[in-house]
Amino acid sequence: MKAISKKFMAFATTILFIATAVVYVDALADSSSGYTDITAEEAWEMLNTTSNGIQIPVDVRTYSEWLGERIDTPYPEFARRYCSFNFYNTDGSYNESAIQEFNSLYGGNEVILYCRSGSRSSAVAHILSEGGFNGTIYNMEGGIIAWKAADLPTKMGDSPPSQPENPSGVTSGDTGVAYTYSTSAIDEDDDAIRYGWDWNGDGTVDEWTENYYQSGREANITHSWDEAGTYYVMVIAEDVVGEQSSFSSPLSVSIGNAPGAPIITGPDSGRARAKYEYTFSSTDADDDELYYYIEWGDGSVEDWIGPYASGEKITIEHKWKTRGTYVIRAKAKDTHNVEGEWGTLEVSMPKTYESAYSPLIKINEWFSSLTGRNLFPVAIETRPGCPDLEL
Repeated sequence: MKAISKKFMAFATTILFIATAVVYVDALADSSSGYTDITAEEAWEMLNTTSNGIQIPVDVRTYSEWLGERIDTPYPEFARRYCSFNFYNTDGSYNESAIQEFNSLYGGNEVILYCRSGSRSSAVAHILSEGGFNGTIYNMEGGIIAWKAADLPTKMGDSPPSQPENPSGVTSGDTGVAYTYSTSAIDEDDDAIRYGWDWNGDGTVDEWTENYYQSGREANITHSWDEAGTYYVMVIAEDVVGEQSSFSSPLSVSIGNAPGAPIITGPDSGRARAKYEYTFSSTDADDDELYYYIEWGDGSVEDWIGPYASGEKITIEHKWKTRGTYVIRAKAKDTHNVEGEWGTLEVSMPKTYESAYSPLIKINEWFSSLTGRNLFPVAIETRPGCPDLEL
């Protein structure tokens, strides 16, 4: 009996040793492989929250497979795609350019690779780890088959995003200065969106946003122009699957060296109802012709009068009907519609001619109330140099 017990203990010890060795070897192989295998359920736990950091799921299947059905995870941990075929040259060797490109896209991040069943993603994980990927690599075992078997969410097909909102931002500015422009679009499938900006209105994307944005979220980008001119800015939306919207309507942007703030000269005080002359002058660094917009402070304006030569002085008459203090404001724009800063002059009209004629005005009002007509003429002509009094 004792002999049997010893044999059993020896057998059990051997089995335990072998099991322990297998687990150790598997763990050692896994740690030395440069990536970690995880289940679909573990992937979902990682991707369904950002409390454990941000992991990026990357589908390594073909575009048709990706379009047909893909995993559905919330922003910002939405699925991307990078086909496994890109990692191989035609002779079967590894494509170093693809490894470098993948590293530039996702380096420094935690990526979860998946495919249909886990085979291709495992191969890509091995290639990336061998290629020195600068990040953490997880391989989702069982691929999307295991994901669906676990009843986890997927998306099928794709619809293009809506036409983006018209770009918003400055409509005139200087060369060499960066300005911010904004837009947004809605994706029917709630896919993440990036935006392609056409800075010269030729219908070709000149620059894509660096990141994808959540559907409906405003996207911002900065841009500068090196040459003066009028540019028509348009934007297009593209979802993460690759479907594109139509271009937005254009925003006209005039770029050039802005004219200086106009210098305003003339009387800074006077009498209401008297006409006074004011001179306006601005210069343009590009020697462009200029237009002037003038506000007199009483609600009346001169609406982009011109053109005038750069540096030319223009003289305009104005009268204020009532006593008060007014601020004359003027700005200039060039032929590229680039507007400069405001120039200002404060004027005071504390005096009026009405006091001298107050008795006549009152008599006229009394007579008119009785007869329905004026006793005196509607306008009383004053001596030369004085304004006419309107009764």
